[in-house]
Amino acid sequence: MPLFLVLGHLTFPSSTSSLKLSLMQFLSLALVPMLLAVASFAHPGHSIEGDVHRRKYHLQHSARRGVYECTSDLQKRGWISYQADRRHARLNELRERAGYKSLARRDSGLDVELFGRQASCVLDPEVMEGPYWVAGELIREDVRSGVGGKVEPSVALHLDINVIDVSNCQPIPDAYVELWGCNSTGVYTGVVAPGNGDGNPAEIDNNALRGIQPTAQNGTASFTTVFPGHYTGRANHLHIIIHHGATRLQNDTIRGGTISHVGQIYFNEPLIKSVEATSPYTTNKQRWTPNDRDVLFRIGFQGGDNPIVQTQTIGGSIKDGIWGTIDVGVNPQAVRNPKNVNWWTEDGGMPNDGSPWDEFPGSGGANPPKETNPPNPPNPPNPPKPSETGNGAARALRRGGAIGGAMRSVRSFLESA
Repeated sequence: MPLFLVLGHLTFPSSTSSLKLSLMQFLSLALVPMLLAVASFAHPGHSIEGDVHRRKYHLQHSARRGVYECTSDLQKRGWISYQADRRHARLNELRERAGYKSLARRDSGLDVELFGRQASCVLDPEVMEGPYWVAGELIREDVRSGVGGKVEPSVALHLDINVIDVSNCQPIPDAYVELWGCNSTGVYTGVVAPGNGDGNPAEIDNNALRGIQPTAQNGTASFTTVFPGHYTGRANHLHIIIHHGATRLQNDTIRGGTISHVGQIYFNEPLIKSVEATSPYTTNKQRWTPNDRDVLFRIGFQGGDNPIVQTQTIGGSIKDGIWGTIDVGVNPQAVRNPKNVNWWTEDGGMPNDGSPWDEFPGSGGANPPKETNPPNPPNPPNPPKPSETGNGAARALRRGGAIGGAMRSVRSFLESA
């Protein structure tokens, strides 16, 4: 089906007034080609048409069940009241750490009734991982610093991700949540590409803003990261992957298991604008994209799902940090085979030989990688060594040339629009 017909079947959230424009108005403005370009290159090589078809299948799946439909079961088990107490205690812990007094429950701004409505609910995966997933990352709660301990300058984000099994309405313990995102100026670490920052070859050895956390008995994985900046064509967002049955190794990485979910989570625009008005976000000269102009964001809203994180500022200033939480519904039996562009090893970052993202998208307009092969283990038995494979940074830089060229092309197109 042509993409414009697929878009015609999308249902926009009624609560967002800016999405009430008719589709005919939208098409009359001839924005579809631009959206296609953005979706294809903002994560270089990403085929939005494939995402739309996956999402359509997901919404039509007879067994599909949302997190919100689990509310009654979770209430009976006491999980929702437990989470309400935990969220309140967590916010006050962060406030006290920042030098503020604790808040009474009525003053906390936390809405327990939002449970399940602010959730990225998935039965089977819908969104491609993009070319910036680096496998083999470390298990750690605070991902703000990379090798050398340098902390990314930005607004701190304390994030709780609650993982729910939508097949039985139970929280999932002992899963592993992987998180990554760009920095305040829209640059991903661990990937060398001229369109991703300045293309510094040393960037492959930077693992800041990437990490993994296990879920506790209540299904929650907690991170301290930074509020993500933006880059051309995409709204501010973070990436998550949910691993099941993985083994924790002595070097604080994981191996084996399966992946049930690859997704992206977002933030409300008033908060985004407040953050983007602070330094160093103000130094980002890339064009900012509102949520309702991001095709992948709109896809994430279909079928009643809501991939927006519920947030609360910790203190009197946005610079005191933000606390956020989101409920993610998954089916642990679903299997996703994402493809990593690089590995994180004891010797730093190394390109993944044979990655379908290698030299992608290329000059021939290649299709995105197909999910036909078994997934690579999150940590290979014998990770590649620089001495065995040549200079990793140089190889990554060559690989990033095509990606960077695509990024520069779409950036030039958008800035001239």
